[in-house]
Amino acid sequence: MGYVVKMPKLGLEMEQGTMLEWHLEEGDSVAEDEVIAEIESEKSIGEIEAREDGVLRMTALEEGESVPPGTPIGIVAGADEDIADLQAEFETDEGLDEPGSDETTESADSALEGTPSEGGETAGTSTDAETAESVDIKASPRAERRAEELGVGLADVDGSGPQGAITEDDVEAAAAAEDTGSTGRTTAEQIKASPRAERRAEEIGVDLMTVEGSGPQGAITEADVEAAADDTPSEAIEAAAAEGERAAVRPGQYRTATLVIDGEEADALMETTEFAGQAFDVEPSPLDVLLVAVSATLIDHPAFNATIEDETHHLHTRQDVAVAAESDGELLTPVIDGVEELSFAELVETRHEVVDEAIASGMSDGRATFALGLESEVDDVESLIEAPTAAGLLVNSSRRRAVPAENGVSLERCLSLSLVYDTRVLGDRDAEAFLDALLERIENAPELVLRTYGKRSP
Repeated sequence: MGYVVKMPKLGLEMEQGTMLEWHLEEGDSVAEDEVIAEIESEKSIGEIEAREDGVLRMTALEEGESVPPGTPIGIVAGADEDIADLQAEFETDEGLDEPGSDETTESADSALEGTPSEGGETAGTSTDAETAESVDIKASPRAERRAEELGVGLADVDGSGPQGAITEDDVEAAAAAEDTGSTGRTTAEQIKASPRAERRAEEIGVDLMTVEGSGPQGAITEADVEAAADDTPSEAIEAAAAEGERAAVRPGQYRTATLVIDGEEADALMETTEFAGQAFDVEPSPLDVLLVAVSATLIDHPAFNATIEDETHHLHTRQDVAVAAESDGELLTPVIDGVEELSFAELVETRHEVVDEAIASGMSDGRATFALGLESEVDDVESLIEAPTAAGLLVNSSRRRAVPAENGVSLERCLSLSLVYDTRVLGDRDAEAFLDALLERIENAPELVLRTYGKRSP
């Protein structure tokens, strides 16, 4: 059955998504999980994958154009399937944001004329400069905070984000230009590249800072990288590759948000672990139940299932989760590939296998999009994640809290959830929303575990 492809939401603060590249043309066949397109929001780049086999029957967004998340941008359906009903969804969205439409005109009039405030004054009737700034200047929340920190006036900053929005990089570049008199391209413009281009640049050692982009909005394409390699002396390529290796292991700016829960909510984790062991006839750890809960949370908060490379936030559909394991005082973080595709029994078996292999070899293999560990295995929460992974979760399920009881005091289980995240791409609001969603998943852990029963390994 056909479906409408919509612009995904890459983060809580995403307002617009820009089409970087359609990987297929109208009429091309597509397989389930095949990448259809690459899209961007500020520094975040994500891939849209097909939900089912079919044909790309319609594309409604040109490369370089931007629309809000949730906007219909294409149709995947059978070759002979009637898509009239699906096309109708596009017609209902037309004209809402076009200049001159009634809704747009009314919004603009309200912004310029103002509305009565609680104190009886009219909001929006301050100085002309303030009104112009509120109407004309578009900047991300991070950019606004950074501008305030650096004392940069947003009216003087050229935006490089979607529809000219000002990004945090633009603000920092403007601040640097004030100090040095530089008028060159902003950092965001210099490193804007498709994932394919970034992978190819890393393979052949091309410095993306030296490549001119020919793609949408000046984005660097794979062809641009290969063309630059042909023109770059071999010594320069080797130097660029060496610098790329150093940058890959450079630590990010990490922050930790912690949520402590107790009572029935904390007991749910241990109770589900025991229940799941009986239901699936396996010997699970609380870590396995947490993997199921985290997997469900990552689906709704994809910005955390990500890597950061070349200052770009790459969102991944497949959940390759590193799990903490201790061996002779050394922390190992082997990776379980495709957690979202495994049944609970397969998950327990796979975790045992990758941990045993890591301990036997003394090495951690794999590339993680998220990390998870129990505090009994990890001393420092920030040691749980390694570049290029963007986030990880450390859980302490052994804590107890003294509470009043009829005969004095009883000890009640506490569950501590510590989320560590790279502040270059994730913020406090993102972390708070993730932990709140994870708490709901833990409360419903038995149901989530049972839902995995029909899954099979790829």
